[in-house]
Amino acid sequence: MPKRIAIATILFSLAIAAPGCKRDQGPMEKAGEKIDETVDKLTHPNEGPVEKAGRKVDEAVDDATE
Repeated sequence: MPKRIAIATILFSLAIAAPGCKRDQGPMEKAGEKIDETVDKLTHPNEGPVEKAGRKVDEAVDDATE
């Protein structure tokens, strides 16, 4: 369990740092992001920002362990 927490902490800190390296997006990338956000809101309708961040960390940890 401590290993999972360490991985989650590292991934979360990388997720926070990543927006600083953002490049200009084309129209298709912007449209794709809007679609992703809409699907995310539909699948998790009553989720606050902290719950959303926690879910994203859990998904990243699960993907990293597979």
